[in-house]
Amino acid sequence: MKVIFLWVLYPLIRPFYLLSLILNTLIFALIIIAISPLDRKGNVVHYIGKFWSLLNIYLSGTRLAIRGKEKIEKGRSYIVMSNHQGLVDPWVLIGKLPLQLRWTIKPEVKKMPIFGYALERMGHIYVGGRKRKDAALSLEAAVQRIRQGASVVFFPEGTRSKDGHLLKFHKGGATIAIRSDVPILPVTVNGSRFVLPKGTLALMPGKIQVIVGDSIDPGRFDENRKAELMAVVRSAIEQNLDLEYGSFT
Repeated sequence: MKVIFLWVLYPLIRPFYLLSLILNTLIFALIIIAISPLDRKGNVVHYIGKFWSLLNIYLSGTRLAIRGKEKIEKGRSYIVMSNHQGLVDPWVLIGKLPLQLRWTIKPEVKKMPIFGYALERMGHIYVGGRKRKDAALSLEAAVQRIRQGASVVFFPEGTRSKDGHLLKFHKGGATIAIRSDVPILPVTVNGSRFVLPKGTLALMPGKIQVIVGDSIDPGRFDENRKAELMAVVRSAIEQNLDLEYGSFT
């Protein structure tokens, strides 16, 4: 019966889910744009984003679980670094982590009508750019946002892993961690690659697990030891990686 639901019935339901996703994203984006002038720090609109994330995960039939939440110190800012397996990972992290999260997002997303502007109004940070000056300014903006009390999320791999194995880690997050002197929170996401595999929109109703690791003090490293810091982060994420979690087989 489960096989019939997953591979016969659910594909028939999926178009209605995607239509619902488009509509509720438009509605919530407009609400955020309208409210954001009254919410300069972005704390209120953060909870709207949190509700939107959880709504779309649960509407898809996906179950979420979290371990290690007690390791997150209330009222403290973190630089969250996570592996990246699927497009739903941002929803998962903003939905399950009890933090005021801001995202580091590729500049291309900003061009998306309404949605890109709504993300900016929420306080998310567009990082990078073709010019070195633009990249430096965006990194400095991230540092300032952290110093103001927000927690910032990085996917050090820069893109999604198709088979779940960790890809090469970039050093941008290490630069911000060292300059802001804020603890790094390593987080492992398991199962999202089965829910929404890379290269397709064939969403499936699976299960996803979030595991919070022990925080890492970037103060033990300097600008010349960014590679060492990222190696420590990678090891912390990898030790909780379960490549079979959420598999349909």
